[in-house]
Amino acid sequence: MRRLGLKYIPRGLSVMLVFLLLLAIFPAGDAYAAEGALLKLSLKVGSTSATVNGEPIAIQKPFTESGAVMVPLGIFKKAFGSTVSLEGSDVVKVMYGPHTGAMTIGSTTAWKDGVKIKLAAPPRMVSGVLMVPLRFVTGVLGARVTAADGGGLLVTLTPSEKEAAAEPESGIDSDVGKTRIGNSYFEWSMNYPPGLVVGDSGDNESVATFMSAENDYYLEVHASALEVPLDPEGLLENLVRSSEEGGETVLDRKVVPGAKVPYARIVSKDSSGALWEGRQYYAGGRLYEVYLTDDNAVNYKDLDQYAVLLDSFQTSYNSSDKSIRDLSTVTNGLREGYNEDYGISLLVPADWSVDDQHLYYESKQGSYLRVKVSSAPAGSTLESWSRELEAQLRDTYVTEAYTLKDSIAGKVSGEPVLINEMGLNPGNGWSTEYQILLLKNGYRYYFEYRTESGQDSDKARFTDVLNSIDIDFTQIKENFGRLETDDYALLSTKSVTKRSKAYGYSIDIPRLWTPYQDIFESQTVEYRFTGGRFQIYASPDVTMEYAVSQLQSYYQNTKKDPKGPQVKSVEETTFAGVPATILTVQQTKNSIPVSTRNIIFSKNDVVFTITVTLNDANATASQQAVLERVLGSFGWGNPHSLFLA
Repeated sequence: MRRLGLKYIPRGLSVMLVFLLLLAIFPAGDAYAAEGALLKLSLKVGSTSATVNGEPIAIQKPFTESGAVMVPLGIFKKAFGSTVSLEGSDVVKVMYGPHTGAMTIGSTTAWKDGVKIKLAAPPRMVSGVLMVPLRFVTGVLGARVTAADGGGLLVTLTPSEKEAAAEPESGIDSDVGKTRIGNSYFEWSMNYPPGLVVGDSGDNESVATFMSAENDYYLEVHASALEVPLDPEGLLENLVRSSEEGGETVLDRKVVPGAKVPYARIVSKDSSGALWEGRQYYAGGRLYEVYLTDDNAVNYKDLDQYAVLLDSFQTSYNSSDKSIRDLSTVTNGLREGYNEDYGISLLVPADWSVDDQHLYYESKQGSYLRVKVSSAPAGSTLESWSRELEAQLRDTYVTEAYTLKDSIAGKVSGEPVLINEMGLNPGNGWSTEYQILLLKNGYRYYFEYRTESGQDSDKARFTDVLNSIDIDFTQIKENFGRLETDDYALLSTKSVTKRSKAYGYSIDIPRLWTPYQDIFESQTVEYRFTGGRFQIYASPDVTMEYAVSQLQSYYQNTKKDPKGPQVKSVEETTFAGVPATILTVQQTKNSIPVSTRNIIFSKNDVVFTITVTLNDANATASQQAVLERVLGSFGWGNPHSLFLA
């Protein structure tokens, strides 16, 4: 990360003048509201009239420059309670909760949570008012921008409980009085010295990154669950092993058992020659790791200058201490997920894994939320879409394995939706699945929230997640054209012919199957579908007899476990015109009854094994018919067509 340069000083503009302008443009209003209350800012390019939470005010006229809408910076404080700080003479910071944006007057270089961004137009003074790019600041705040009636713009923001409960701080700098920084959810804190810049850790709040404004040092804090407690010696062993496995040289090592929270410490040199100090702590079921490096350090003792900062680290967070800046975005056990390309923001349980890029969120117990956006088929309605999904359910689950409730109408992000609820039981207990269906501007927005059996807390969160969904429908129109179309009735009849030149075969694969390993020139090919998988394995190094004997040995149930593999039949037959052996096996895996069919055959000194696995709960007539069609399509040589069948 590069430092924020102080290069541009407008002629005749003093620091004090900027300070006064920023404070005087808009008096600090009470923008804070109860959780769930929507804060609104309405404005229009070329108009001095704006509305802040229903209150009309006069502003400097917004204008466009290089495609960017430029607005008065102070209006965000009035509307949303954001805070602004001035560093040096021309660097302006905008802060809201854990998020920080930094801009330099006259420069198109900006920073958002430590990530460098190029602005379409630079901030600049107009008639004594600082005008800034609207999109950049709203991105820092997490606000949504939509078109309003009459060519205007509407900016909306739902404050988190933390922001709603916070008292607006006097002065220009929200960091005034903040002497410590930490994370309330992961329960750690440390000193917050002047010039410490918060970096970007992506979607992973368990990692915090920092560096000094002068680019002197870089610091990381990690927090992760650890069920087995470690004493200082165990922590030291962890540090040394990790360092040596990374090709580093350990220069110094130490355990500190007498500290308030005992810890271990090492200093190491990495392959580039950089010196790192690493510390580990164990507290409250978590492993805390702190790492610091200084590019200017040449001797391990050079890192001693950071002892005060590192010694200030604590495995605790005092929520009543107003001197701590909280980096956590977790509120009421939920954290935000956001995908800028699709303009979708939502809340998910804080302990779930987060993949914003693919809009997939999952708990360690298997509950999950996935979001998919696709182009809507012509003439599609919410009702017809719901019927498609019901048909897919009936085709992929036997009657005894699902329950279906009536659809419920609702609203998400101001648009009508249908909400489906169903119970699914693959054999190991009933899970609950909710489907949220939304149609807008020719696109389908599909939200699938599934809670596993026994995960009642995840089920109870569904309403919170549903109510949190916010979609900027303009984003998808700006970022995407035509997307794939999920038309189940059409896709369920389609296949694509695949071939392997290396092994001389072809096969028709259903369009609805998901590729797991689909390089047909390799030995292994695998596809997955609801409740099952389809595998092809080609081996030029064994005989057919050996392959069959190996499978029979693999499926031996020597312990006579009633849930273990039971070979139901061994059949000698022909497949694709050559002799074949078919082994059919029944067993219970992870409490789920499953049937496996292995087809072993040989051609041109290559032994092939096709393995078809299907859960009993998904062994519908439709699924079995699809599998028979796929098996029947297997052939030798070049296929007649490499296109859709």
